Amino acid sequence: MKMTERAVNAPQGVNARRVEATIIEKMPTDTWLTVTQTSRLIRAEEDRTRARLNRLVREGKIERKRDRGNQGEVYLFRKPSAPPISSK
Repeated sequence: MKMTERAVNAPQGVNARRVEATIIEKMPTDTWLTVTQTSRLIRAEEDRTRARLNRLVREGKIERKRDRGNQGEVYLFRKPSAPPISSK
């Protein structure tokens, strides 16, 4: 068993996975959202929402793109309509 496959029972890890599941559940399909919009959607504090979104991007569950916003560069996130095909 790899280290990444082990169960994490620490309260912080359990809470992080719960927040990630909430993001996946509530995020609309094919709609680009900022971190602030996603934070408001799930009613969570923004400082850790960015970390949760980045983890979901690394896992391939959501997509990220960089765009120009009112105040400068901004990252946008979306859930694709079809789940990506994993190559295992």
